[in-house]
Amino acid sequence: MSAETPPILALSGVSKTYGAVRALSGVSFAVGRGEVHAILGENGAGKSTTLKIINGEVDPDQGEVRLSGRLTSTAERAQGDIAMVHQELAVFPNMTVAENIFVGRMPRRGGRIDFARMRARAAELLELFGLQIDPGTILGQLTPGQQQIVEILRAVESDASLLILDEPTSGLNNLEAETLMVLIRRLRASGHTILYVSHRLHEVLAIADHVTVLRDGQFIETLAAAGLCEDDLIRRMVGRNLEPAATTASATLSDAPLALKIEGLTMPGAFTDMALELRRGEILGVFGLEGSGAEDFSQAIFGIVPPVSGRMELLGKPVTDLSPAGLMRRGMAWLHPNRKEAGLYMERSIADNIAAPVLKQLSRFGMVNRRATKARAQEDIRRFAIRVPGPEGLPKQLSGGNQQKVALSACLASQPEVIVLNEPTRGVDVGAKAEMHDAARREAAAGRAVLVFSSDLPELLRLTQRILVMRSRRLAGEVQGTAMTEESVMALAAGNR
Repeated sequence: MSAETPPILALSGVSKTYGAVRALSGVSFAVGRGEVHAILGENGAGKSTTLKIINGEVDPDQGEVRLSGRLTSTAERAQGDIAMVHQELAVFPNMTVAENIFVGRMPRRGGRIDFARMRARAAELLELFGLQIDPGTILGQLTPGQQQIVEILRAVESDASLLILDEPTSGLNNLEAETLMVLIRRLRASGHTILYVSHRLHEVLAIADHVTVLRDGQFIETLAAAGLCEDDLIRRMVGRNLEPAATTASATLSDAPLALKIEGLTMPGAFTDMALELRRGEILGVFGLEGSGAEDFSQAIFGIVPPVSGRMELLGKPVTDLSPAGLMRRGMAWLHPNRKEAGLYMERSIADNIAAPVLKQLSRFGMVNRRATKARAQEDIRRFAIRVPGPEGLPKQLSGGNQQKVALSACLASQPEVIVLNEPTRGVDVGAKAEMHDAARREAAAGRAVLVFSSDLPELLRLTQRILVMRSRRLAGEVQGTAMTEESVMALAAGNR
């Protein structure tokens, strides 16, 4: 940035308070034109508030926001030259790809929508960024990653000078995320400026030119990404060195009793002939790319979509009631991959959420013991380090990491012997991720069995003792011990072994 060319975005002394909570305090940083600029910080660091102020959704209490050197008001930014793609998709699944790209500004001819012109322009955009997608395809038929890309193309077509991407890969698998990285590089090469927020630090280091770190609502530092490593970012984000997580025991646990045994589990069109053995004290991972069948396999294990053939043994006894209620009675718990859609009651208190799986234990003569419910919640708030004013707080008021801790607390409330975790750290920061991993290790150390389904391969390599790899709706193989590397797992998942 030269003196003649002001930064495309500059914040100066920006502060924001919500009641007694100081969300931002004197935040100042600048974003250069034509770069990818990442904003990092733990959940609660002030990233969301910063983005909302930049995008004109929230008024700052103090400070200035300048675009290309010009002082702007909140209303100007809301109607101006900024396009934001939120973490949750804002798409229309029953409309075509072209209609989603041009929604709100469809080209017209003679007072009517010019569908031919719209489809032609959409095809140009898709081809420009190397995307093999028919603009006439109904959006709901695409993968989440493809839908995310269509939403980004909508922002690109708006010709905004600043594009904000908030956790764009949080719901994507590895291949979809890499496709998105290619798109972002092409956008930068074509002159777009991108403000990028992600908890996936390896993505940030791969894509960003500069990184701004926030902590506890304050600006910490803006630095060039070149030459940095993940530990450099983590240290600035949390204000300390995270203690290295204890490495998972190398023992095979071959003498430990079987907690879960699956043989020949099959659901036509979803997966075929799946088998696994999970022992007490073990953390076992399951990994698969999009279309591998891993998600369907996880749901079948918990009876959400019962398989048509195969057998399961839970804690040494055959499973005859393959339903969530039956499996929970037998000692299994299942963490839903989407805490907002089905994992939490967002409008009920944290105490109610944690107590929900064990209401029978907390009730007498049909009446819930509110004192016991509150006491249990307070205990778990301490145990899981949930940052919340108290047990009567609502999950919707919490950061993503703290919401996930509440979901895990509810999952473990019944003290299950077999724990199935689905995407346990999706969309949470490095500190919360470490705490979630520690919780899983504590459960395994107490003799419980933990099965982890995750699209985050580094997470599985760090947390588990073995990884089962799925491909083409079947078991492709298993890796363990010193053979557990990203290369070996991806080779199985992609069909190169």
